[in-house]
Amino acid sequence: MAGMFGLDLERLADDQLPTTVDIDSPLPPVRLRGRLQRQQFRSFSGVLSAAMPATTVTAFGQLDLAAPGGPAFIALMGATFPDPGLQLGLGFSLSGVGGVVGVNKRVDRDALIAAIADGTAGDLLFPPDPVKAALRVVPRLPALFPTAPGRIVVGPMFQVSWGDRMVSLSTAVMAEVPDPVRLSLLGILRVAVPDPAVPLIDLKATFAGQYDSAEPSAFLIASLTGSHMAGVPLDGDVLVLSRGGADSTFVLSAGGFHPAYPVPRGVPALHRLSMNLSPVPWIQLRCQAYFAVTSNTVQFGAQLSLVAEIADCGLRGQFGLDVLIHLEPSLSFTAQMRGSLAVEVFGETLLGVAFDLTLEGPAPWHAVGRGSIDLFLFSASFDFDQRWGNPPPALPTPPADLEARLREAFSRPDAWSAHPPTDLRRSPVLLSPSANRLIGDGSRVHPHGSLAARQRVLPFGVDIQRYGRSAVEPAERWDMASATLGAANATGGTTVDAFAPGRFFKRSDDELLGSPAFETYRSGVRLVADTSGPADGAFVRAGLDWETRIVQDPVSALRPEGLLRAARIAALMESEQVAVAAGSVRDAHWWPAVAAGLRVAAEPPVVAADTWAMVAAGEPAGAAATPAELRRNLAGEPGMRAVEAWEVPG
Repeated sequence: MAGMFGLDLERLADDQLPTTVDIDSPLPPVRLRGRLQRQQFRSFSGVLSAAMPATTVTAFGQLDLAAPGGPAFIALMGATFPDPGLQLGLGFSLSGVGGVVGVNKRVDRDALIAAIADGTAGDLLFPPDPVKAALRVVPRLPALFPTAPGRIVVGPMFQVSWGDRMVSLSTAVMAEVPDPVRLSLLGILRVAVPDPAVPLIDLKATFAGQYDSAEPSAFLIASLTGSHMAGVPLDGDVLVLSRGGADSTFVLSAGGFHPAYPVPRGVPALHRLSMNLSPVPWIQLRCQAYFAVTSNTVQFGAQLSLVAEIADCGLRGQFGLDVLIHLEPSLSFTAQMRGSLAVEVFGETLLGVAFDLTLEGPAPWHAVGRGSIDLFLFSASFDFDQRWGNPPPALPTPPADLEARLREAFSRPDAWSAHPPTDLRRSPVLLSPSANRLIGDGSRVHPHGSLAARQRVLPFGVDIQRYGRSAVEPAERWDMASATLGAANATGGTTVDAFAPGRFFKRSDDELLGSPAFETYRSGVRLVADTSGPADGAFVRAGLDWETRIVQDPVSALRPEGLLRAARIAALMESEQVAVAAGSVRDAHWWPAVAAGLRVAAEPPVVAADTWAMVAAGEPAGAAATPAELRRNLAGEPGMRAVEAWEVPG
């Protein structure tokens, strides 16, 4: 085919190439369908599907020949098998296999979340109609997999079903390398009961996740778009996010958050969990809800709306609830409720009631709010502020013994960690392999390294007003006063960790909702030995034996006997264990003066040699006192030259 048809892209103008090529070749037993698109002169994308009796193979791809850093491409390939698939046992079957390959590409987190929200992510995994799915998927490929020079995306795709496809899972696991390593997950989980063809319950969750080792962070988001239960449509998003570093946070949400809660960085707008309960077309009954857990709060809420009208006459109503639960120091909650109901005739309100209430409790209860009544002829409103009930009896709560908790935390082995020097190349200490193994398993500390002691019980340097369920009155402040190793001062800086403020400080509801999930405080100290003077008593000496030899002939070191001698010396040094203890890096013991290099001034011996056979020959008349004189004497002798003695046989 290459000899019959050819196309020289370099010689064609940009307007001479087609922008879209549709492929539909129904040649039994294979039907080939697809679409290729050209965004630019050297950028192409498209889909290709080949349907055969035994399988259907689909491939999405995008190729950019003019990308910075070299050509970049991404390809998603999958093959599906007809029912019942490849049986795996226990009711499971393999319905499809495939993979993802990308060069100079990466996975964009925000684009992946957006693809979950609008439903296009599901079209990437074994779509039933690839050509139709390509209309939505192909334009999104550059955003989902942007160009990233030097990055590689690779991973498998598979589709597994159970119970005659009553439960099916289509997923792709993508690894992005080299460092930093990222793992991305994309998939569809479907539960169709009792029959996938006519399901009474059809739950379809499209999900995506990513683990980023650089931040580090991990998230998982799922959407129920397109699901229904007994004819009732279901919708909503679920998110789990855990992030470390300076902006630490933890979020678990199903359907969103409390209206007053500031959404953390990296959390997209989530759809409420919703159900449409309309039994007939003229009644619209919709319920929405959310539930969220953060490091400081537990939140949930709901919204119920009703519209029942015929010819602009009927009922309109709504009820909303937002609850913030406090777990410390005792269980309590704050609930904001609002509702209204109106009877309308030809678009005008004939009768309406509304209320806005904030309820706090329990024991005692506190209700404050406003209500109103609207009639056709007049309206009235009223405010209320009521308290009732007695507070619960004060239970004897033992005060928190913070000192005991700190001592216990520092006595645990995981509170201590050894760290190597920041730059091993500047350390004058050379350790044996066995000493390195001892340092690696944490049983020894490098002489120029450091030892960190940290705890995660409470933050240092701030007033602790509460600890869990116990109030700390008066407030206590704890800190590291000093640190020593033996008799020497060993302070080398502090360590920091993330703490949840709600566990240690008294804060109002607004402060809990508006404050970060975690804040960074000092948690310990870094210990670095700083002794003055030599630390000879801390050394464990090991005797080494070596051989010193002045070699006039540098090539002889490469001969077998020279290599064998070097191997014996190296083996002797490997067999010795050198263990050292910490000392001052400013001590002259660590930095001995650099010895002067050894120079061999003697010139190697020179002999006269026959240039044809390279054997020693008789010297010309006149003895040569030096190699230079011998070279001058042989300058005019044909067939002879002065060479170093090692070049001719002895």
